[in-house]
Amino acid sequence: MNSTKLSILALTSNHEKEWDFAKKLRQKNFFDPLSISDPFTSFFDHKEHVHLILCRDSEMVGYAHIQLWPEHRAALRILVIDEAYRNFGYGSEFLHLCEQWLKERGVKSIHDESRPSSFKFYLKNGYVEMPFNDPSGEPPSPFDIAVGKILN
Repeated sequence: MNSTKLSILALTSNHEKEWDFAKKLRQKNFFDPLSISDPFTSFFDHKEHVHLILCRDSEMVGYAHIQLWPEHRAALRILVIDEAYRNFGYGSEFLHLCEQWLKERGVKSIHDESRPSSFKFYLKNGYVEMPFNDPSGEPPSPFDIAVGKILN
């Protein structure tokens, strides 16, 4: 990974190829296991939702969906690395780049509802158990672990 350049791209309506990549990762990793189609496509064009692509040189390797909350907070809704690029440190690098991107926009904390299988990944990246406190009032998932990080 040392000789490659990693960058993130915030998706806008004119990123058709990138949107196709994001939709494929979302569906395969989050909704196919539930045997449903992605029910959250309405958030693709919503001002409080940001969609980022991780690029390795010119290749797309990861996708993140972040919801911006009031009080300088954000929720990491999805973070996924394409299967061919897993276990090379791209997830941690992408998470760090997302945090930097948010800090540059004045976000002070990031929150997630971690699957139990991802909990160690978040701990390794400086996250701690922290209330999710979704401003919509949506109750937390009983199957996930609420984690977060203060962005300094």
